[in-house]
Amino acid sequence: MIYMEIKNMEHQCTRVQDTRVEGKIKKTVFLNLLKSLLMIEIRLSCFLFVTILIFSYVPLLGDEDFSLEEEVSLPSDVLENLEKLKENPIDINTAIYEEIIQIPYITPLVALRIIDYREKGNTFSDTLDLLKIAGINDPLLHKILPYISIKRKLITIGKFKWKTIASKQYPVEDKYNGSPFKYSNKLKVANGNTTLGGTAYKNAYEENYFDFYTLYGYLQREGFDLIIGNYAIDTGERIISGYPGFLFKSSGMIKGKEAFIKPYTSGFEDYSLRGCAVKKDWNMFDGGVFASYKKLDATVEKDTVKKVLYGNSYHRTETEISKKDRVIERLLGGMLSIGSEQFSIGSTSLIADYDRVIKPDSANYYRYSGRKYALAGIHSSFTREYLSLWSEFTYSFYAKGKGFIIGTSVLPPKTTISLLYRDYSETFYSPRAFSFCETEPRNERGFYSYIASTLPYGLRLSGFTDVFTRPNPTYFNPFQTNGYATSASLEKEIQNTVVYLRYKRKEKNTYRWQDMSLKYSRQGLRFSLKTKLDKDFDFRILWEGEHFCVPDIASQEWGNLTSLSFSLAIFSNTKLQSGIAFYETASYNSRIYLFLNDIPGSMYTKAFYGTGKDIYLLLKCRFFNNLHIYGRFEINTKEEGNTETIKFGLEWR
Repeated sequence: MIYMEIKNMEHQCTRVQDTRVEGKIKKTVFLNLLKSLLMIEIRLSCFLFVTILIFSYVPLLGDEDFSLEEEVSLPSDVLENLEKLKENPIDINTAIYEEIIQIPYITPLVALRIIDYREKGNTFSDTLDLLKIAGINDPLLHKILPYISIKRKLITIGKFKWKTIASKQYPVEDKYNGSPFKYSNKLKVANGNTTLGGTAYKNAYEENYFDFYTLYGYLQREGFDLIIGNYAIDTGERIISGYPGFLFKSSGMIKGKEAFIKPYTSGFEDYSLRGCAVKKDWNMFDGGVFASYKKLDATVEKDTVKKVLYGNSYHRTETEISKKDRVIERLLGGMLSIGSEQFSIGSTSLIADYDRVIKPDSANYYRYSGRKYALAGIHSSFTREYLSLWSEFTYSFYAKGKGFIIGTSVLPPKTTISLLYRDYSETFYSPRAFSFCETEPRNERGFYSYIASTLPYGLRLSGFTDVFTRPNPTYFNPFQTNGYATSASLEKEIQNTVVYLRYKRKEKNTYRWQDMSLKYSRQGLRFSLKTKLDKDFDFRILWEGEHFCVPDIASQEWGNLTSLSFSLAIFSNTKLQSGIAFYETASYNSRIYLFLNDIPGSMYTKAFYGTGKDIYLLLKCRFFNNLHIYGRFEINTKEEGNTETIKFGLEWR
């Protein structure tokens, strides 16, 4: 009632103003659009001149499906896997289930159908033969083509894999005692059915060079898996537990992979489990148990635990270091499922407790308190021909909350349509959940739809709409949060050139102004043109415009970015990549995100705001077929000052 009264008062105060503001905004939008188009024409002309003088550049962007609207610079297992699949595509005639399931967009059931097709004496003579598999249509085949082959490339992959990345940013901050270098290390040794591995991470300015580390031993035999050390649980639709990663709404990948157990190598610190996990297959039955005992970061004030911290924690200052390993978590759980090719149903449950009671400060929004939490859920899936249905329901016992997901995908020959509804109550507590959501799997309801279609004349359409609400107060909004995000893109390939156009828009009522939360909108238009001049030389031009608006206070901002990028293979084992971007935005509100090329396996999405330019150079070399050396240099020039980043990487695989 209070919220509705406030909104009624706002409407009465701004009703007269709205009509004048609306007309003013429309005029300003039109004039700024003309201005932006003129600026891009001038800059593109300059770029074409630069291309004659310089030809050592590369795509500034990665795959559009894996773009994010948030700033991220972390190792990513997803991107590392994609990079390796592009170098050594999966041979669909010989690959086993564990290899096929690594292909993005491929669900467990589709992987089983590919194997069943081969076991009946069939072979794939062409990638188009995959269209014979129920669950694969033309849009899906187009997305997986870079990661599959009919005959495996002859690349020798050793039993020993090692990767180290070090980076440093200038100017160096002098308020910390630790080294400004940032490190990530991965090691893996495989011998037959046994794999040993580990990781070590250090953020910039942390004093300990092994601030976060994982170790694991992994035994895989037919129908039996065992992990000792650091691992992750990935079941159902990831409401109870999932492997850390990023949600790419534009990709349409919304169905869980259901790997159950897998070694933990992510840079997200406290999401891993540490202990032992066992999985066993009995024909139609799958089952397993897992146990964990580990220390977690926590905020402690006057010997009282205020909050357990899950995520990528920093330990640079005395305050941050004081939060490290302050709470012990003990956890025990299990999973059991039964199913056939068309229908499966399973259950996952766990119970955990902390060695200290969590007592958060009082606030106008819900925060977990207590010492124990327990989760139990049922997940199911049904598939027939080109229709898939899946769901998961989970109950959080001590917190007395619930989480629910139901989704479907329809895949006729030329179109993919996916729908998903989720509902997480305010008190739902599942700290390792990575299920579909806008903000977090708690206090949220929403409906997501996705479409990808092959149109006449070779046009490819894709897009999504996600409508969401957070019914109860949150840290960011003392009222109900409502919003939506939508995106639509068109792609056309003309000989060796790909033309791409995308429009996106997001509205949300979380803009803080005085003591109110107002509705704002962010919308952007992106155009890119990528062409392959020859087998060793790629070239791309990209432009994006951004508009930010808060109608209730007649506030609006504009931003635009133009980039040019190239890729050049200097020798058979050396590739040079580089890009340049010019950007101009009114403030951080009209920022523009770009997914930048980085050392393989790194997720690097950067927010550009203010006025400036960004240039980077990336060198990739391979020696002796197994040793990879990477070097990256980036300089960002702005009115406030310049920042430079140097990054090196070594990899043996």
